[in-house]
Amino acid sequence: MRSIVLVFAVLWQFSSIRECSCLWQLHTTNVTRPLQDALNRTTHVAKGIARAPGLLFNETTLTNFTYTVHVGANFSEFEVEEFEPDNSTRVAQVDCFGLGKTVATALEWFFRSKPNGSYALDVRFFLSSRKQPRRVQVVLGEQFGLEWTDFRIERRTVMIVHGFLSHGEETWIRDMEKALLEWADVNVVVIDWSAGGNTWNYYKAAVNTRIAGYRISQFIEHVTNATISNEGPDASNWGPLHLIGHSLGAHICGMAAKELKGRRSRWTVRRITGLDPAQPCFRNADASVHLHKNDAPFVDVIHTNGKLLSSLGLGLPEVIGHVDFYPNGGKTQPGCARTESSYFDYLPIPTTAIQRAICSHGRSYVYLTESLTSAAARNCSFWAHNWDLTYRHLSRIIAEPCDTNVCTEMGIRAELYDQRGTFFVATSSTPPFCANSTDINEEVERQLRRDHLR
Repeated sequence: MRSIVLVFAVLWQFSSIRECSCLWQLHTTNVTRPLQDALNRTTHVAKGIARAPGLLFNETTLTNFTYTVHVGANFSEFEVEEFEPDNSTRVAQVDCFGLGKTVATALEWFFRSKPNGSYALDVRFFLSSRKQPRRVQVVLGEQFGLEWTDFRIERRTVMIVHGFLSHGEETWIRDMEKALLEWADVNVVVIDWSAGGNTWNYYKAAVNTRIAGYRISQFIEHVTNATISNEGPDASNWGPLHLIGHSLGAHICGMAAKELKGRRSRWTVRRITGLDPAQPCFRNADASVHLHKNDAPFVDVIHTNGKLLSSLGLGLPEVIGHVDFYPNGGKTQPGCARTESSYFDYLPIPTTAIQRAICSHGRSYVYLTESLTSAAARNCSFWAHNWDLTYRHLSRIIAEPCDTNVCTEMGIRAELYDQRGTFFVATSSTPPFCANSTDINEEVERQLRRDHLR
């Protein structure tokens, strides 16, 4: 029973309830009825939680959310082909929650429901660039609308995909978007699939990763066709396509890349960066339904909370990329401790451990964003030593000098190096996290012993 409580507690706290509260009274003049109903139900739950002692937000914080800008043109929507996954694409496994067959089967039955079809799942696309930093929403339709944006196919295009119980207006996404534009002249596409992932039904959100990936592949295909229409069938100046996804979003990136391969698209994914890819329902799943190194020519993964789920690990610990980075051992990040009270103070569960897990899970996108700002300023590098994932090996590699012949870099510059395999990265406990060395402090050393010697 305690294990069940822990799982629900993690999923509940994982919602970042105070930070995401803006979604609960979202302006929904153009939102589909099913999403409106879901939002209404979520609002009712949120208000009930707000009455609990120790929850630090008020209802006035729930009314201030809207998307930045919409293209001011009449887009005529057209019907897209419906997508229904067959039984071979079913995400959940018998031991989906890592708690044993009996408990997992009960939870799987509780969470099970039919996934959204592609037409029913509202996935939104927001474009920005240096010249046009204010987001513009592009709607899939006959009049695609790229002419109203500063999108240029010859640039590098970076797509950012959020995770479970999240949305495209998250602070970390805004920070990463800004850092990308400061780093290089790129097209940034923020993808909001909150209609499929901002639900308390984690099982359904996990299944919806396939649908969201399919919708992203449709968007990429629309951009491809629009480019060929404008430049002719011989268009060849295709900029690199880079997908970045956190948690469930990492698996969505993998699904989008797989779908594009099946479509034999002219514009293909060159790189996928997985930010602590989600573990629940994916650890024992087939590679066809989660991020894998075969999805793109270069797949780099940053593991920051890769423990067993029963030990409150939210990220996949397994090696799934060409380069897998394990900052501070990849299980628990230094400086991730509880700093404020919450409604969990009133429940018989290890509050600090849950908050530490959520903090560690989120450090993956913090590290990537900081690598962008550091690369733009040329003032620091997240140096990474090749590591065999054992504690014994750490004492040797930490003492070794680090240069471009031995080490690689974690973050945006990882693609510039030829090294492949698993790597250890040392970070600071507080911002700026880039340590510019592989030295570890006492806190990290103690945590490494706890994580790797028990």
